[in-house]
Amino acid sequence: MATHKAFSKTFLTSIFLGIGGFLYGYDSGIITPSLALRSFNEYFGNPDPSLRGAIVSIYQAGAWLGSACVGLTSDRFGRRKAILFGCIWGAHVAMLVLGRLLVGFAVGTITGVAPVYAAEIAKTHERARLTAVNQMMVAWGFFIALWTGVGEGKWNDPNQWRLGFAIQGIPALLLAAGVLFLSESPRWLLLKGRTEEAEIAFRNYHCGRAGDDQWCRSEFIMIQVNIAEEIRTQHQFSWGDLLKTPAFRRRLFVGSFVWAAAMLAGISFVQYFQTAIYATLQYDESQQLLISGLYGTVGPIACIASLFFVDRVPRKTILVSSSALLSLCFLIITVIAAVFPAQPGMPTNAAAQRGLIACIFAVSANYSALLGPMTWIIPPEVFTTELRAKANAIVQVIHYSISLIITQCSPIALAAVGWKYYIMFVLTNALCALVFFLAYPETKGKSLEEIAELFGDVDTVHGRDMGEVREKVVVTTDEYRRSRESFA
Repeated sequence: MATHKAFSKTFLTSIFLGIGGFLYGYDSGIITPSLALRSFNEYFGNPDPSLRGAIVSIYQAGAWLGSACVGLTSDRFGRRKAILFGCIWGAHVAMLVLGRLLVGFAVGTITGVAPVYAAEIAKTHERARLTAVNQMMVAWGFFIALWTGVGEGKWNDPNQWRLGFAIQGIPALLLAAGVLFLSESPRWLLLKGRTEEAEIAFRNYHCGRAGDDQWCRSEFIMIQVNIAEEIRTQHQFSWGDLLKTPAFRRRLFVGSFVWAAAMLAGISFVQYFQTAIYATLQYDESQQLLISGLYGTVGPIACIASLFFVDRVPRKTILVSSSALLSLCFLIITVIAAVFPAQPGMPTNAAAQRGLIACIFAVSANYSALLGPMTWIIPPEVFTTELRAKANAIVQVIHYSISLIITQCSPIALAAVGWKYYIMFVLTNALCALVFFLAYPETKGKSLEEIAELFGDVDTVHGRDMGEVREKVVVTTDEYRRSRESFA
């Protein structure tokens, strides 16, 4: 079998695909310091809480549209071209609202395809690490955005806020240029009946050294026969069949709920509106920007740490512990904010301020190392190749729908009820921990084809005699060709 390499070609490819995650993190993060800049607020007429929510949430609306389209573009044109399609929109920066809508569309498209692409080219033992790279790159994007905001705050100019928005097209251009040189997903090529191209692409990713040939031949045959079997049983499935079939309803629940839990964890609220929290603690503009920059430093460090254990620790253990710890963090935040309120004109409790900020940083560290990576790992791996792009599009639509609601409503709720708003995240995280414990299957250590056994809808071939597999490949491939001809 092919030996494990820390920096395999698939890992380096996933790092490059992670530019899409970087774009997500940067475009999400750049609005955070902007909302703290006096020049930004004066230029837009000191927006009230509703308008501030709209400025943030319009990005989520664009991402919703992009993710809704990605199931069609990814299946029809391939994983690479779907990413390229998204990058075209990501390079366009116009006026604030339209620009954020279009950039959101780009991010929704790219983040819907990149983890699917990474999962499909990964070996079983490295799949979590490859897809978790997206979360690391999101964190780095957010880090750069927040420290760009710190720099903007030092630049005493009425156009200071424009700098961060002006450079956000650069990651999209880099990804668009580089993705043309990548090999297409072998599994997608098999779906399209392009077997020879699929084998070349598979070998290009996995068979660069002597001794890998036998493993590559055996592994490719097993993937080929399983995809042929999926097509034979699932090729007529429509979008509606995803909801009608019990096994696929369960897949959709598992894939969607992890993103729902991530958005209900309160991370979007903290990321986008942390400067408003710091403002209630009576920090000035410069202090708000500096603290948000320090906050942005936590995520990348935690994400890098996660790459060392995410393939070794059971998925379920990570999910349950993360949600439980997030609930505890928000409980402490709620108590501190309630007992030591920061009131205008009144002295504040410095220890309470530091404690609240420490808990906000702990939320970032927890999410970045634990729950965040799981959102990129679990959805692509629980769906079959035939339906992975469609199902992941639905997952991302749910993700961005909840994120849109949170980002639109949070500034209004914070202004209306103050610290009481944090109670919601105490409860949602506790509920998510319970759901993960009771309802989630364990997928660690299983191939994409073997995971099908957990849902009982596809008979995988791992562990069978290879002679039987080769014989079945001939039969199922013929059936596959006839099936494609009948649906042409």
